[in-house]
Amino acid sequence: MASFMLKTMMGNSMKNLGNNLGGESESTENADGKETAQSKGMTREEFEEYQRQLVEEKIERDHAFAQKKAERATVRMHMRDKYRLPQ
Repeated sequence: MASFMLKTMMGNSMKNLGNNLGGESESTENADGKETAQSKGMTREEFEEYQRQLVEEKIERDHAFAQKKAERATVRMHMRDKYRLPQ
């Protein structure tokens, strides 16, 4: 009796879970793998602005990363000189 109850309760949960995992999902990309304005639910102008913002944010992140990397290199050189460590 307990196994029947468990199977009934878990069976329905597993069926619902299967629908969310790898079932039929809408394709949000073109054949070449790029997102489109329609896939994002935006107009063409909004999508172009969104893409520009992504590029600007990436440039800012890259710049900040390069600056931090240079600062770390400077600190390493200072510590090596101060404590006379080999390079």
